[in-house]
Amino acid sequence: MNLLVQMRQIKDLSPSERHIVDYIFENLNDIFNIGIVDLSERTFTSTATVKRLCKKLGVDSYIDFRLQLSAELTDYNKNSILESAQTPVGRYDSTDDIIKKVSSQNAKSIIDTMNLNSAETLDSVIVEMSRASRIDFYGAGPSNVVAEDAQIKCMRLGIPSAAFKDRVSMLINAKAYTQGTLAFLISYTGLTAEIIDVASELAKLGIPTVSLTSVSKNELSEKCRYNLFVDASESWNRLGGMSSRISTLSMIDILFTALINANYEKHTVSMNRTNVSNLRQDYENG
Repeated sequence: MNLLVQMRQIKDLSPSERHIVDYIFENLNDIFNIGIVDLSERTFTSTATVKRLCKKLGVDSYIDFRLQLSAELTDYNKNSILESAQTPVGRYDSTDDIIKKVSSQNAKSIIDTMNLNSAETLDSVIVEMSRASRIDFYGAGPSNVVAEDAQIKCMRLGIPSAAFKDRVSMLINAKAYTQGTLAFLISYTGLTAEIIDVASELAKLGIPTVSLTSVSKNELSEKCRYNLFVDASESWNRLGGMSSRISTLSMIDILFTALINANYEKHTVSMNRTNVSNLRQDYENG
C-alpha cells in the first residue's frame, strides 16, 4: 500500500508515533533532507520510536522510508495535478476554484509537454541554435507573445533576431535574411495561414526551421526540419491561448537554458553585459 495512504489510515500508533506522522505530513517537502536523529529531536521522540514507526509501516529502515516516500510523493503530486486538471472551469466557480483549476491545467500542460519531446531532438535544435548567426521567431496572435519573449532572450545573448507580427513583415524578413539563419515557427494549431506561408518560403530558401505546435499532425510540422511539441489539451473556448502559451514559453526556456550551457563562458559574458541593472549603473556613472 502507498506510504502516504498507510500513514493516513494506520490506527495502531502510540501518541509519539502519531506525532511523528503528523510532523511528516506538515513537512513533506523537507522530510527528505531530515535524518533520523534530527527527526526524533524535532518531534521530541527518539530514534527507536522512528524505527518502530517504520516497521509498522512495513519498511525496514528510515533510509528506505525516505526513498520510498520520495518516489511516492513525486507520483502523488503529479497525479493530483493531472486529476485536478481534468475538471474544467465552471460558469459559477468561486475565485478559489478558478485559481486551483487554471493553475492545475497550466501545470499539466508543462508536465505533458516534457513527455512529448525527446532529448535527441532538443539536442539537434540546440546545435542549430549554436551554429546560427541569426535566429528569427514567427508567431501570430498569442504565439507572437512567445516569439517576442524568445527574441528578448536572443538580445540578452547578443544574437541577432526578429519577431514580426504581420504576414507582410514576416515574409519580407524571411526573404531578407538567409545565410546562417535559423527560424522558429510558432502556432499551437499548426494551421495558422501566415505562419504556413512563411514556412513554405523558408523551405524554398533552404533555411533550417523548427516548428512549435500541438502534437497533432498538422501542415506546419510537415514543412519544418525539426518539430517540437506542446500539450494538445487546450480547451475549445480558450481565451486566446492559456495553458498552450505557458507550455510553449516553458519549451523556449528549456531551449535557451540548454543553449547557454552549450557555451557557458561566451553566453554568461553577454548576459552580464546586457543585464538591466548593469546598464542602469553604467548610465548613472556616466
